[in-house]
Amino acid sequence: MFPVIFQTIFHRFTTLPFTLASLILLFSMTACQSQSFEPTKTTLFVFGTMVDIAVYDTEPNIAEQAISQVEQTFQTMHHEWHAWEKGGIVSKINQAIARKQSIEVPKSVKNFILTSQDLSQKSQGLFDPGIGSLVALWGFHAEEWQGPPPSDQQIKHWLENKPSIANISFKKNQLSSQNSYVQMDFGGNAKGLAIDIALASLKKAGIKNALVSIGGDMKVMGSKNNQAWSIGIQNPQNLNKALAQIALQDNESIMTSGNYQRYFEWQGKRYSHILDPNTGYPANSFSSVTVIHNDATTADAAATALLIAGPARWEAVAKSMGITQAFLIDTEGNILQTKAMAKRVKLL
Repeated sequence: MFPVIFQTIFHRFTTLPFTLASLILLFSMTACQSQSFEPTKTTLFVFGTMVDIAVYDTEPNIAEQAISQVEQTFQTMHHEWHAWEKGGIVSKINQAIARKQSIEVPKSVKNFILTSQDLSQKSQGLFDPGIGSLVALWGFHAEEWQGPPPSDQQIKHWLENKPSIANISFKKNQLSSQNSYVQMDFGGNAKGLAIDIALASLKKAGIKNALVSIGGDMKVMGSKNNQAWSIGIQNPQNLNKALAQIALQDNESIMTSGNYQRYFEWQGKRYSHILDPNTGYPANSFSSVTVIHNDATTADAAATALLIAGPARWEAVAKSMGITQAFLIDTEGNILQTKAMAKRVKLL
């Protein structure tokens, strides 16, 4: 599905954190031995955040061509999958649903929506890309929040209609929804998809050692200077310091959701952009959740779901989503983690 997705996929990436507000910081490592080639690196601003691509142990011309292909893919995604900009595929889907019309979509788009539906079901409905109308109600679709927050009555009205990605159905490639309140917004997992696509593209080009980071969420391939990739987990209460360190292995992704990454304050209260579909209000139990998984799309969705789940439900949701490695920080700074994660994390 990747070649087709390269031409069609994007979403509203402006919900992503800027690099300075990212939970994940890449630690520099000293090479244990000399390399045949200097690393090839590039940084660009796309999806509303900083994107870093680094290729190691590769002839510069090959690395540059491979990176250029990823850049072109990201630019196409940025244009096509912007949830709130006319002309993109998500915008067209949302307009059709609002008009109670069906719309034909590319097979790759259908596959991604089906994948997202499956992830939503496994998350017990906590991860749900069908709540774009709730995102708009809170004003998080705008570049700058204008306020005030929605009234309790507005939230109640939205909950009465309860739009969900589960309301999407297909007849072949014809997409439709009986719930006209459904509006798609893939801010919860499309950056993971973009990272998966980028690594697949680099691998196809013959690259064996690389890292792709979007706003600090990342996936690696191979190693860095013949060593594992050393990654830091940022302290939500002190953004200039790492709270923990972990060695990322080949084909692993590390994705984080945080309630401080994008938010607004109103009358002394902070409102996070991560919204609970069951209440209509921002999640506020965890400050951050970091998930490691081979599939970045899954890790991205799971990080969002676990943050919404809170202390009482996160373990059950992690199990149902197949997540064995999670690192969570509550609003008091307390750390919770899975047993598999605890074996790997080094607290600083």
